[in-house]
Amino acid sequence: MPHVTKLFMVLNLVAFGMSCSNRAQAQPALPSGLVVRLEPLNVTASDRMVSLAFLADGKSILWKNQDYTLHHWELSTAKEIGQFAGDDWWSQDIQQHFSILQTMDQHTVLHTAAHGLAVLDLATGQERVVSELARGKPSWVSPNGGRIVTYSQHGSWSKRTATATFTLWDLKQSKKIREFTHSFKDVPAKADAGARLVAVAIASDGQTIATSWIYLGIGPMLTYRAGQLVSLWNVASGQERSLDAEAVYHLHFLDKGQTLVCADGRNAGGARSGGDFNHGLMEIWDVAAAKKRHTCESSVDWSGPIAFSPDGKQFASSGGFEDNAVYVWSVATGQQLQKFAGNPASVLCLTYSPDSSRLASGSQDTIMVWETSSLR
Repeated sequence: MPHVTKLFMVLNLVAFGMSCSNRAQAQPALPSGLVVRLEPLNVTASDRMVSLAFLADGKSILWKNQDYTLHHWELSTAKEIGQFAGDDWWSQDIQQHFSILQTMDQHTVLHTAAHGLAVLDLATGQERVVSELARGKPSWVSPNGGRIVTYSQHGSWSKRTATATFTLWDLKQSKKIREFTHSFKDVPAKADAGARLVAVAIASDGQTIATSWIYLGIGPMLTYRAGQLVSLWNVASGQERSLDAEAVYHLHFLDKGQTLVCADGRNAGGARSGGDFNHGLMEIWDVAAAKKRHTCESSVDWSGPIAFSPDGKQFASSGGFEDNAVYVWSVATGQQLQKFAGNPASVLCLTYSPDSSRLASGSQDTIMVWETSSLR
């Protein structure tokens, strides 16, 4: 009997080992480069993720959906540790959604709330309004969180009296610093459907603002791109300079404002030209000289979300609506450094950790955190 019992135990152990082995083999392998997967995010089909940001130490992440609800997730446990409710004010008052989500330190975040821009204390849940200037207006905040740009447009496009006005504010004091007005007089004749503002960037030194528009024309079946414009604004003088740039859909300053990166894609408001066979185009500009340094092209469409690493060495892009992958590129050469596959749906948001070692990609109900420190 003892031998029978022993044999029975051995068979059970073997069976248990085989069962564990089968389960292990059945589990899908983690995609290469993936560090953390956060899911499910409890996002409804009618909602969507609009912004994503790491906290200062890179150990937790914030994301926000269209109703302004802010979610705080810890990466080490892959668990939600805080939720701060918003409302559906934006969909009732403005047609286009502009969401600011910028972490100030480990405990506070500057974000777009129903009543304007607010600073939220993640530890206490206390929120204070720092400016109502952003309420109902397209707005962009400087890298240090000290200044905000708001936008308005006036006049008639058909009569060529249209103007665009940008106002730079001191965020802490809600005090106007300067207005910048662009007049749409010298536009292509075929641009009969107006101009669409697509990007605004503020240099980290606070001395320069970049803006870009796409001119639209009406075709037989759809609206197409009839031209584009990138402008550089000197904050001290208010002077505007135009760049002869083809890429206008994404703007990003590097080197404390000395360099401007312009990126574009084939689906970013229409093709740049009839012979536009390259999906992605990136231009590197010298800001002081208003001169193009070099151009990079890619077969990947750069019209989706793009994020630049804080150290200025990399940028990441989505693969577009037909490709759920995330691509990492060298800013210096435009060469692809890595492709991260495994996102369950189209990528809506991208953001780097403060030390540039990790990249987060957000889709409909999942956030993937990828290791990028070795990509140099």
